[in-house]
Amino acid sequence: MPLLEVNDDHIHVTDRGSGEALLFLHAFPLQAAMWDYQIEAFESTHRCLAVDLPGFGQSPPPAEPERSSMQSWAKLVVGALDELGVATVTVVGCSMGGYLAMALLRHHPDRIERLVLADTKATSDDVAAFGRRSELQQQVRSGYDLSSLAKGTVEGLLSGSSMARPELVTYVHALADGASPEGWIGALEAMKDRPDSMLLLRQAQVPSLVLVGELDRITPIADARSVRLLLKGELVVVANVGHLPNIEDPLAFNEALARFLGVEPPAVDQD
Repeated sequence: MPLLEVNDDHIHVTDRGSGEALLFLHAFPLQAAMWDYQIEAFESTHRCLAVDLPGFGQSPPPAEPERSSMQSWAKLVVGALDELGVATVTVVGCSMGGYLAMALLRHHPDRIERLVLADTKATSDDVAAFGRRSELQQQVRSGYDLSSLAKGTVEGLLSGSSMARPELVTYVHALADGASPEGWIGALEAMKDRPDSMLLLRQAQVPSLVLVGELDRITPIADARSVRLLLKGELVVVANVGHLPNIEDPLAFNEALARFLGVEPPAVDQD
């Protein structure tokens, strides 16, 4: 699909299948293609939409990355839905994509039918996390090699057993390739300035599913349990994987998502 023009911005959205819409929101520093296993599994039953956020995948970099925010991203995503003629969606967000899913719930609750949050948390950044993101932004601004930063970041996302699978590590590295410096700066800005969403989730009246990798070191099971308690939804722990369960064990992830959606996904070829 060509780039969509939304309020003078441009954004790339993968659009496959038909039926009720599933909207997939990617983790940092990856791209919409991280959801390929899920799109392959669900496009026979749903219209699958996967967004490349500004500066990632096939979306152009933001003109003013320092002004990026979860709210502005939510407005961009809703504009893309309008362009595609999609009224409501089931949102599936992983990590940073989960933060954006919460921003959609906060600012555009009428567009969300169901909410799926994977390996994310409801709290805002603490002082230490805010500082780490700011330091990373400064490294990018100073011209630090982005591929080296991406390599270190990606390897922190995967469990030890996944790191022992060279083909999987290569695949995830490829998902991080091509992101622009402006994309990194904008995403880090949006993440570090996001508001706390605990009250938002506690007050939400939306069917929900929370997933987490058993070995996730970034947003561990305790964070997922907190999100699940706030939403009063279902919690699924995906065994023996880290921060990217939809990639590390797509069959288990798809089975949990299919149960939540009330459909049976076909098997996915992981070769």
